[in-house]
Amino acid sequence: MVPVAAWFGWRAFVYVGPIAGCLVAAGLLAFAVPIMRTCLIGNDEGLIDRRAIRTVKVPWSQIAEFRVERPGGIWGGFCVVAARRDGTQVDLLSTRAYSRAPSSSHLDELLRLCWTLEERLATGGENLPSDP
Repeated sequence: MVPVAAWFGWRAFVYVGPIAGCLVAAGLLAFAVPIMRTCLIGNDEGLIDRRAIRTVKVPWSQIAEFRVERPGGIWGGFCVVAARRDGTQVDLLSTRAYSRAPSSSHLDELLRLCWTLEERLATGGENLPSDP
């Protein structure tokens, strides 16, 4: 994303001027950095789904199971969904596969992540023992 921001910034610099070029590049980088830092964090308290705009926290005690499904709303693709004990669900959008027709490798990665989260849920959120 940095090369794209630099290219657009340079084009704006050439055609409009240095201030516009810097503003375009800075604007694109300000948009790209939050997207690049999205991730799913699992700790002893629960899951933290760090998204581009907000962070969603789900305690382990509220999670009943994990599934791979299409997220609700306008989002496309597939993601891991945490089903809560009260019947609601939380789309873990940081795990979303960004393709209209997901390949088998995308779905395999999501299923492996889902299985890993299920194992972690079975231990009550504690870290899994590592193999020697």
